[in-house]
Amino acid sequence: MMLVVAAVGMVVNVTQLFAMNNHAWIKATALHDGQPFTAHLSLDSVNFGAADDSPQGSEAFCGNRHRCRLHELCKQPFKPERFQPSQAGELGMLRNTQSEAWCGFDAAGDLTARLLSFGFLLGLVATGLTAMYASQSIPWVALQFDKIEDMGFTDRIQKYIMCGCWVALWFFVFSSMATYALLIPDTLGWGAVELEASFGLLRLCFVLCTINGALMVNSLEDLWDTKHAKDVWKDFVAIKLFSSRKLLYVLLFTQMLCYLLMVVTTVDWSGLLIVLAAFYLLANDRTFMFFYVVLVTISIIFDSLTFAELPTFENMTNGEQYGSTLWITILVLKLMILVTILVKERGEAKKRQAEGREWTMFDSTEGRRTNMGKFDEFLDGERGRVAE
Repeated sequence: MMLVVAAVGMVVNVTQLFAMNNHAWIKATALHDGQPFTAHLSLDSVNFGAADDSPQGSEAFCGNRHRCRLHELCKQPFKPERFQPSQAGELGMLRNTQSEAWCGFDAAGDLTARLLSFGFLLGLVATGLTAMYASQSIPWVALQFDKIEDMGFTDRIQKYIMCGCWVALWFFVFSSMATYALLIPDTLGWGAVELEASFGLLRLCFVLCTINGALMVNSLEDLWDTKHAKDVWKDFVAIKLFSSRKLLYVLLFTQMLCYLLMVVTTVDWSGLLIVLAAFYLLANDRTFMFFYVVLVTISIIFDSLTFAELPTFENMTNGEQYGSTLWITILVLKLMILVTILVKERGEAKKRQAEGREWTMFDSTEGRRTNMGKFDEFLDGERGRVAE
């Protein structure tokens, strides 16, 4: 289990580092002399593209550089020019993005970067300690841990330290998300701002840190028995390779992984339906199958409406393309799972019917044999009485 925690910790560290260093935190529309420019913000800088996605937008804001620093945009003088009002007495909309907006994004990004940097170092420490603890099968590592225990740091204290590191990392990841979402301005001059994939990567890190924290707490308190997980694995291995039951296992696990990866763009609570399917698969209780089929059918119907209104991939950002691809994959998996369940139920129904026929034939044959035996005994008795 500690190896799993360490492996997930490495994913968290890499994901967090990638999220800190790209321009996919905010997508918004900035204004310069009345012209809209699509702005893609990182924590400390911004890339511009004109309304037709040409790369020349940065020239209007900060000269010939490819990207503009937020603190420099914050210090630029603001031109309070406005569009022509539609009616007399009204104030037209500003033709340029206000300096206060750039300053707001700069302040939010600076504080968030500090929290994430500290959290990244904390994640390296937590992952390193967990990996070392999990490597005690190596003689040299085991010897070092024996020395640590001789100093008074028992196994339980070591687990408390690792658990504290993971809980602290969980807190810093959540704090960075909450800080950024709370402090960023609502607009850059035209329309509302949109949180993009980098913020979604923090959501993924938060979910993974929650899983790691739960596993560490379980290692301390034994809140759940790992025997059940082992039983599920044994059941999966024992099933025939080409069977609907094994295929159902694979499809449900693949769908669960897709739901986890889709946290980057959105949190889809229809993933909880996997729990019903898992109960049906493990307990072979058709009640859970009935509830799953009904609820997932409703989900597919609403998903079909969402699918009909999806824009083309050419009009999506990279983050939107990523989320849409996973969402379509999940929709296809829902249909495949439904078909697999129907095939499994039909096969089991035929098996039950065949077993019922064999039992009926066996019971009928034995009944005839028993009745014929009793009839022979009756004839023997009658012959004896006639002879007497």
